[in-house]
Amino acid sequence: MSNSPTAAARARRTLAVAAALTLGVLGALAATPASAAPVPGPVTNTTGSLTIHKYAYPANGAQNPSGTGANPTTSPIDGVVFQVCPINNVTALTDPSNAGWTQVNGLQNIAGAQTATALTGTTAGVDKTTSFPLGTCTSITTAGGGLATLSNMAIGAYLVREISAPSNVITPSTPFVVTVPTPADSTAGSANTGLWEYNVNVYPKNAVGTAPQKTIQNQDSNGYALGSQANFLISQLLPSLPTGQTYTKLIVTDTLPANLTPTTTYVPVVTVGTTALASPGDLTYSWSGQTLTVTFTAQGLSKLTAGQTVSVGFQAAVNGTGAINNTAAVNLNDLKLDGTNSPTPTNTATTRWGNVLGTKADAGTPSHTLAGATFSVFETTTTTGTCTVPSSGVTGLTQVTQPNSTSPLVVTSGANGAIAINGLWVGDTSSAANNVTQRCYILQETAAPAGYVLPAGNAALTAINVQSASTVTTPTFTVTNNQQLVPGLPLTGANGQLILTITGIALILLAAGGVLVLVGRRARGSEQH
Repeated sequence: MSNSPTAAARARRTLAVAAALTLGVLGALAATPASAAPVPGPVTNTTGSLTIHKYAYPANGAQNPSGTGANPTTSPIDGVVFQVCPINNVTALTDPSNAGWTQVNGLQNIAGAQTATALTGTTAGVDKTTSFPLGTCTSITTAGGGLATLSNMAIGAYLVREISAPSNVITPSTPFVVTVPTPADSTAGSANTGLWEYNVNVYPKNAVGTAPQKTIQNQDSNGYALGSQANFLISQLLPSLPTGQTYTKLIVTDTLPANLTPTTTYVPVVTVGTTALASPGDLTYSWSGQTLTVTFTAQGLSKLTAGQTVSVGFQAAVNGTGAINNTAAVNLNDLKLDGTNSPTPTNTATTRWGNVLGTKADAGTPSHTLAGATFSVFETTTTTGTCTVPSSGVTGLTQVTQPNSTSPLVVTSGANGAIAINGLWVGDTSSAANNVTQRCYILQETAAPAGYVLPAGNAALTAINVQSASTVTTPTFTVTNNQQLVPGLPLTGANGQLILTITGIALILLAAGGVLVLVGRRARGSEQH
């Protein structure tokens, strides 16, 4: 290698460009500890420091190793752990031969290597040699606004690599090589051009993501009776990706439990932001048994923009009671959006349903059950405490309709008097107000069994507490009816019996008297003859 000043200057310029491209050396003075101003060369044998500024993508602002310029507008990230490892066997950077700077330039390609050696190995080289083993590494963690500083660093070259991060970090920053000192600013026309920064600021970026969410939408619009549709929505906020990366994969899957029946005739509604996407152009979808798969095509992927939300909506019919739990999953570029899994699962969405079982009976003899009573069903907003009939009756309450219909749901007591409703909606995880495990319903008797009186007003109403527990098999309430009174029957009470008795005696006496008169007449006739 030539030792001429021109060659040395060329090596320094090359290093400056490499640092700007591979380190993300993108600084901001406001977040930087106080440090000495950049100084002219030559490089001297002193000490320096490294300050890491950790921000989310995208990279923006105007930063440099001196820590001057504008901070990124993205959020700082605390809790990211970096290892700073000295690279041994590098010729001293103070050596007039500049051999060390040439060696460092050859190591800069580690920044994009992303190999096991680069991430976890013991050597800095990516050529699988042991020419440049690592010294003892020091770990530092970002805190107080994404900052981590290592002081009293000897002049030399260092490998910096990210070894852990919070769960919302979906891509680690690329390992990179930094020198102490480093060119202060390679920007043309900068006042710091040609100066050296011993207190180096670097800005490695992370792509930050959030796990997908699954929600249940507007059950009160879809129906309260078992068999009604439930609307599910899977949402994914699109994260910013590192420079040069694009969205190459987006697959949404959802396997439903047995007590949800897929509505395969319903075409999933897919949006990016407020823009609806079309199948098959932007995506494909299919049902395989209980599993829905939505896959974005290249055309659909090209419409994805960081910061927007992708949503997939679909329907399923509820065919069972209890707490029905469901989790979907999203594969976005094979990223671990929750820090641990790819595809990344959503939260658990739960819809809760309960059945109703009561008895219709004779008011005089409750053990005598009655068939043929009919009831309408009304939903209330009461979800805690004891269920009671409102003083206003069913005025203002929502009447339950048949599944997937606008016709009222009518319940009729069976041959054994059973008042049975297979399932009614209790609540779900769509909101805090709906996230309940019980709900009150009102039964309104609309027709009494033959021979029995239909109660009037609020007397025809029964409040029941429906819970999303196991299926109810023992009646929990009884509704009674009085027999009809039949007018015009003979008076058969105590006074009536007395009158009948007196009348009967009188008739007997009259009959006996008649017999005596007849006998007397016959006797006198015999004497005359």
